[in-house]
Amino acid sequence: MLLLLSVFLTVWALCAHGQVKPCDFPEIKHGRLYEEGYYRPYFPAPIGKSYYYYCDENFEPPTETYWGQISCTREGWKPKLLCRRKCILDYLAHGQIQQWKRKYYQGETARVTCQSGYSLENGQSILTCTENDWVPPAKCLPVSK
Repeated sequence: MLLLLSVFLTVWALCAHGQVKPCDFPEIKHGRLYEEGYYRPYFPAPIGKSYYYYCDENFEPPTETYWGQISCTREGWKPKLLCRRKCILDYLAHGQIQQWKRKYYQGETARVTCQSGYSLENGQSILTCTENDWVPPAKCLPVSK
């Protein structure tokens, strides 16, 4: 029985060797690890370890809360997209927002209609929330005659 246990542990150790890579300090685009100055000396982090993080202004974790949680897995840090852009479109001077939402996230679109004599940049009618804000800018501009 002791021999069988010894063989099992040896095989397990050989199989596991090289397959479990710890996670380096996470690079959080548009955010930071909570208390990162305190935790930095403890990296690389072991598999299964989790940390809280927060995002810069106008960015939000996928949980849509102030804090997000990042976990070290065999595949690296999860989730991959930590901070996504949050675009607000409360009011559009000289225009109307179709199917208005409180907030839009990176990659989402908003259809708008500008009043007669006004137009979005390049005559477009769809705004896209990007990493840098709305494209085109969320402004109905006077049309040149």
